Amino acid sequence: MTMAALPLPAKAILLDSPATSAVATLEQLAEMLSVTTGVERKHIYQALAAREAQGSTALGSGVAVPHARLSELASTAVAALRSLQPIEFSAPDGVGVRIFVAVLVPASGTLEHLEILSRIAARLAQDDLRQQLLQVADVDSFRSLLLT
Repeated sequence: MTMAALPLPAKAILLDSPATSAVATLEQLAEMLSVTTGVERKHIYQALAAREAQGSTALGSGVAVPHARLSELASTAVAALRSLQPIEFSAPDGVGVRIFVAVLVPASGTLEHLEILSRIAARLAQDDLRQQLLQVADVDSFRSLLLT
């Protein structure tokens, strides 16, 4: 799946979230993913939180990619959030996270899951792209930058 093909609708992007904790951030991502998938918000949150408990999904440089596989999911779902302030997310470089891209895949989608995570990580490894994502003013521009 190419970045352009990622299922990231505008309604699954939140810019300038006032969240101040990892829990609040995961709850907001779960809420957006619940709207786009129809899966209960609490269930999505629990899956994302369980994955974080295994080890932080923060990549460093202010970026995290929370992810989980869910048996009741029919297809991949993605949500993105930019926080107003850095969130402590146990990043390997100790830097607070402001850019979150959450990924849910069907339980059977192991290979697809890894490919999507790899593509997102490679995109967000670009310094200039991260700076643009932090500065852009609207959801459509954020989405376009992330997926192009």
